[in-house]
Amino acid sequence: MSRHFPVAQPALAFTASQLLGQAGNTNRSLYVAEVLRKRVPNRLPAALLPTVFRRLLFPFRYSYPILRESNQRGTDPFLLAAVIREESRFDPQAFSAASARGLTQFVLPTARRVAATIGLPRLDAEDLHRPEVSITLGAAYLAELGERFAGKTAPTIAAYNAGEPQAELWQRYCKTDEPEEYLAKIAFGETRAYVVKVLTSQANYAELYGAGAEGVP
Repeated sequence: MSRHFPVAQPALAFTASQLLGQAGNTNRSLYVAEVLRKRVPNRLPAALLPTVFRRLLFPFRYSYPILRESNQRGTDPFLLAAVIREESRFDPQAFSAASARGLTQFVLPTARRVAATIGLPRLDAEDLHRPEVSITLGAAYLAELGERFAGKTAPTIAAYNAGEPQAELWQRYCKTDEPEEYLAKIAFGETRAYVVKVLTSQANYAELYGAGAEGVP
């Protein structure tokens, strides 16, 4: 990537990230923005970065279907956007070693189960690379998990990553509903880091694109 975009020159890299985003290449736009972010001193919180740059770091591609499906399914659109950001970096063609596909990284058996619960026709593997299908599945599954975990976001995210039985086990160890306690009970370092990343992204999306945000009607 660095051979194709001037990431060593911040001003040019910033422009490249903007142009990539405007062209619909959100995945590469985000990559360039994250390279630039690493050049900013760690002591500078993301909240103090310029809004235009933060929106490159937290892009809201596919905002219409994300908002529509989240509202229809009863889940937080900013949580769904955060999951997409961390799962696939907004790459519809993303494919993992575990055969998870698309924006929301579903494996086919789970996708078919969720699809059946919401009345979608039987899916093939390639269907998971269609953004509208992936977003619909992600919204439906997050709503299902949210209901199972009584609206608690941290265990919902953990279940998305590590599975429902494991997330429930960690929940049983908790004596309070505080997300900090739940995070401390997560035994898998990868899942704990994932939950923190998604929660952080969710907060950024809500601040950048929620009601009253700059430039948002």
